[in-house]
Amino acid sequence: KQWYQRRVAITAGNEADSGASKFYPTQASSIKKGGYMLMKGRACKIENINTSKPGKHGSAKCAFTGIDIFTGKKIEAVSPGHANVDAPYVIRKEYPLSYMDESGFLSLFDEETGELVEDIRCPEGDLGERLKTMTDEGKMIIVTILKAMGEEKVIDVKEDTKAD
Repeated sequence: KQWYQRRVAITAGNEADSGASKFYPTQASSIKKGGYMLMKGRACKIENINTSKPGKHGSAKCAFTGIDIFTGKKIEAVSPGHANVDAPYVIRKEYPLSYMDESGFLSLFDEETGELVEDIRCPEGDLGERLKTMTDEGKMIIVTILKAMGEEKVIDVKEDTKAD
């Protein structure tokens, strides 16, 4: 009974609001540069991998260097090559921008469900300025959102050239 309770506690953090899994287990040695991996509970894009040779008393180790896809911070982790690590499900999706309110929240139209997505904030910095400029010019805009581990971030904006 005790091992079952521990197993439930470990897997309880792996469910999103819809009951879908936020990450999946994969072998550390199968992760490639440019892939995604959970490091210290954060979704990271792998920037560098160093693999040591197996020694007399141990297995090969993989040293990962990754960049948090939401904060941009560098994170490092080491794992045995044969061990399982968690890799996040990362979804990149494009939405047409309906409008942006005064407080900086975007209203994006999900063409698959027909619903408005209204909980994403205009990004800071150059990307946010570019989005505001394009909105002020009255252009039709496509916003690219990156989703992982229950977080969302605007990663790109572009003019919709297919607009009528």
